[in-house]
Amino acid sequence: MKALIAGGGMSGLATAVNLLDLGIDVELVEADEIFGGRASSWKDEDGDMIDNALHVFFPYYVNLLNFLKKMGIEDNILWKQTEFYYMQEGGREAVLKFSNLPAPLHALTAFLGLLKSYKAIPRWKLFFTMAAMGSAILYSDKKLEKLDEITFGQWAHRYSPKDAFLPLEPGVNGLTFTPSSMISAKVMLNWFRKVAASPESARVGFANGGLGDIWVDTCLDYIHEKGGKTSLGKHVSAINLEGTKVKSVTIGGRDRKADIYISAISPYALRGILPKEAFNLQYFRNLWHFQYAPSLSLQVWFDRKLTDVDVTFFSNNCIFNTYADLSNVLPDIFSGGSMFEMVLSPADHILGLPDSIIYDIAIKRIRELFPSATGAEVRKYKVVRERQGVYRALPGMEKRRPYQRSPYDNLYLTGDYTRTYVSSGGMEAAIWTANHCAEIIAADKLGKSISLNIEWKPNKGLLPFIKPAAYAGIGLAGLGVLNRMRKAGKSSTSE
Repeated sequence: MKALIAGGGMSGLATAVNLLDLGIDVELVEADEIFGGRASSWKDEDGDMIDNALHVFFPYYVNLLNFLKKMGIEDNILWKQTEFYYMQEGGREAVLKFSNLPAPLHALTAFLGLLKSYKAIPRWKLFFTMAAMGSAILYSDKKLEKLDEITFGQWAHRYSPKDAFLPLEPGVNGLTFTPSSMISAKVMLNWFRKVAASPESARVGFANGGLGDIWVDTCLDYIHEKGGKTSLGKHVSAINLEGTKVKSVTIGGRDRKADIYISAISPYALRGILPKEAFNLQYFRNLWHFQYAPSLSLQVWFDRKLTDVDVTFFSNNCIFNTYADLSNVLPDIFSGGSMFEMVLSPADHILGLPDSIIYDIAIKRIRELFPSATGAEVRKYKVVRERQGVYRALPGMEKRRPYQRSPYDNLYLTGDYTRTYVSSGGMEAAIWTANHCAEIIAADKLGKSISLNIEWKPNKGLLPFIKPAAYAGIGLAGLGVLNRMRKAGKSSTSE
C-alpha cells in the first residue's frame, strides 16, 4: 500500500514517519525549496543560523515531546526558569516569576511579584487581571467550549476595566499572531489554563540549535532509512476525483497515483487544488472560513551584550511583542554580542513595508527599552518573511476545523489547522493531528487499532479544593446572614 503525502512541514514529516512505521510505502512531496515549513531553519551567506520564527516549547506539548523522544532528539530542548521578563522604557524590568508552590498559589505569587515593577497600567487594574484569570482557571471544559463564540477582548471587557489585560497582549500576539480583540476567548483561556496549571507547565524551552538540523534532518534520515521517498520543488496543482475517491493528483503536469493521499498543506493551498464539485460538501466549504494571520521575524546582531537574560521577553506598544536574546539562550551558536530574535505580529500593517523601514521602527524601540543598545553597533539584521503565519483562530473557527478523515474514501488531512483538542495552531497541534491521521488510516486501511496520542494531565495542586471551599464560604456566609435575621426577628417580637 502506497501513501502520497503533499506537504513537508512538521505535520507532513511526522505523518510520513508514522505511516512508515505501519509498513506503508510513503512518498513525501514538498513545493518549497526546503522541508520543515514553519519549523525550519537555514544558514545565511555568512554561515549564521536563520530561524523562520522564534520557537518555544512548553511541557504540556506532550505529544510533540514524545515524538522528539521517539526520534532520539528530546535532549535538544533547553528548559529555562519559569519566568518571563517585561521590558519597559529606560531599561526597567518587570518579572513574572512562577514560584514552586501548588497551583494556583504559584500563579498568584507571580502576579503579585509583577505588581511591584510593571508600570504600563495602574496597579489597581492588575488586580482585576488577577481576579479574572484566577476565575478562568476553574472553568469547566463545557464552559470553555462556549467561549469560542466571543473574542478574548470581549471576555476581558466583562470582567475588567480598559487595558487591564495589557500584560497578556504580547503573549496573545506572539502565540496567535492575532490581537486580543479578534482571537477566540476559548483559545487564549485554554492556553492560560495550561500555562497556569503548575510551576512546571509554565516553563519555556528553546531548541538547542536550528530546527532544520535538529528536527527536519532527523526526520528525513528516518524516512529514508525506512525506504520512504522525498522530493522538493514538487507542487501539487490538482486533486482528481473518480466518484467518492481520489483517482490521482497532478504534480508538474503529470498525474500521480497512490492508494492513500494525505494533504499536509495549508487550508489556503488545499482549497486551490480541490475540484469544484468538492465544495458541494460542507466539509470542504469550511476551508474558506480560514483566514491567514501573518507574522514576520527580525534577527538583529549587536557588537556587544545588551542583557544577560536567557528567557523570553515581552513588551507593549512595539511592532514586536515576544523576543529573546539568543546569545544567552544558545551561547555556543550566537557568540559575541547579543542577537535578538523578535516576533513581529500581528503583521497585517507592516507586511508591505521594506525591510529597512521595519528594522528602523524596531531598532528605535529596542534602544528605548535597552539603553545599552544606544551605543551598540548593529553588525547586521535580517527580516525573515519566509514560512511565516498561522491560521487566525477567530471565534467560531473551532467547529470549522476539518476532521482528519475526509468525505473521500482515500483522502486524509493533517496539519495544525485540522481538528484537535489543541485550541489553535502550533507544534503540538501539528504532531497531534499527524498522530491521529495515522491512527485513522491504520483503522480504515489496515484494520489495526493503534494509539499514538496521549492526553496531558496537569498536577492540579490546590485547585480541586478551591471551588468546594468557595461554596462552603458562601454557604457559611448565608447561614450567618440567616442567623442574624432570625435574631433580629426575635428581638423585634420581644419588643
